[in-house]
Amino acid sequence: MQLIIHFKKKGMMRFLSAIETSNTILRILKRTALEMEYSQGFHPTPKVSFLDSTPTGVIDLALYAAVKIRNAELDPKCLLEELKSKTVASIEPCDVFIDERNLNTLVSGYEYLVFFNKKPDFSIPLKKHSGKEFIPSNLMNIVDEFSKNRYYVVKYIVDKSNIFNPYLFEDVYIAIRTRAVVGNEGVNSLLQKART
Repeated sequence: MQLIIHFKKKGMMRFLSAIETSNTILRILKRTALEMEYSQGFHPTPKVSFLDSTPTGVIDLALYAAVKIRNAELDPKCLLEELKSKTVASIEPCDVFIDERNLNTLVSGYEYLVFFNKKPDFSIPLKKHSGKEFIPSNLMNIVDEFSKNRYYVVKYIVDKSNIFNPYLFEDVYIAIRTRAVVGNEGVNSLLQKART
């Protein structure tokens, strides 16, 4: 049986790397009464997988962990309450779904909300850490742009195969990954529908 657990990584926890984030979530899971399945071999590890990680510094409201478990008699609401009582500050368990689907093959992209100190020019080429150059406007599907107080805010969706670090832009105040999407639908609403 597989659980899909939705977490939010906020506050200072946004500065954890992908490995530190996964290790923190594994520790939270091990504190519960959850009977996780483990891999075979000399160093068995829990069978837990995560969606694409966010770059360090990005608030992640779409952090999902798929956990293979042995105990089929499980109440997701009780597990959620237990997770909330065992978690660390700024890593917030939000929902637990019983679902066998592989989110990594299901998810097509991610929605971001980025606050800039001034209006950005998305036609200026940027360079990834790998050295690959790209033009952001070719990869982004801009959903909304507006000014709020002293910030210029851009909401965009980027395809899973074209993810890039929003902090590559100049003058970014803060970046938030708001949701994972399947087509135009959020993963959370897709999982909610399957629950009913």
